[in-house]
Amino acid sequence: MHDRLVDFERVLNFRDFGGWETTDGAKIVRGKLFRSAAFNDASDADIARLDAMDIKFLVDLRRPEERSHEPNRWPGEQCRTIFNDEGATGVSLPPHLVALLQSDLSPQATRGYMTSLYREIPFDPRLIRLYRDWFSELGQGGAGVIHCAAGKDRTGIGCALTLFALDVDKETVFADYEFTNAAVDLEKRMPKIQARMEERLARKLDPEALKPMLGVEVGYLHAAINAIEAGRGSVLNYLEQDIGVGARERAALRDKLSA
Repeated sequence: MHDRLVDFERVLNFRDFGGWETTDGAKIVRGKLFRSAAFNDASDADIARLDAMDIKFLVDLRRPEERSHEPNRWPGEQCRTIFNDEGATGVSLPPHLVALLQSDLSPQATRGYMTSLYREIPFDPRLIRLYRDWFSELGQGGAGVIHCAAGKDRTGIGCALTLFALDVDKETVFADYEFTNAAVDLEKRMPKIQARMEERLARKLDPEALKPMLGVEVGYLHAAINAIEAGRGSVLNYLEQDIGVGARERAALRDKLSA
């Protein structure tokens, strides 16, 4: 899977999540479906490389306070940015930091928060709108990027939904999701992340309590899928009812994105 990673200087977790086989033996094209962390720290060389990739649109899943605190340095005029502030509260701290402030900072508490978050993400009206926009843009053709802050949770669910819509099997969907742990060297980055969080929270943090929040676990995505199935009966029902991607739209996407 490491060939899917695009090696930037300061853009993290940027990778191509196409190239997988579908259940009927077709193959999703490469160079159209990209996922990433935010672009607030992009270097000039990163920006030049991104500009050369002919990416047509970017869906930014972050809330307004996240975009204000760490504004993207990319994209420029040639790539359209889509975001949504509908229902955003305008709080100064993102929810995961608020959760840390209110937590006993045990790994169990952090893992419990993340599991609960994954159950909520698929039904967040602001994110539903952005997932709809993502699929709508994919239907128009051209390469796109979907991202949030770390490119793993909100983005991970969006990418999983995309692969399910393209008829990629569940095992592969989960493998693509879990690859974030290999794509981002968490052990190497932990001291810097911990220092930044402690600065914002004015509180000492236990690295062991942070790990369940900064990496991904298959149990999180299972929690999201289970919530979708409990509420809508199946992922495909959810895609049709909530995201507006029914059988006709899925077939059109496969035609555009399958080799």
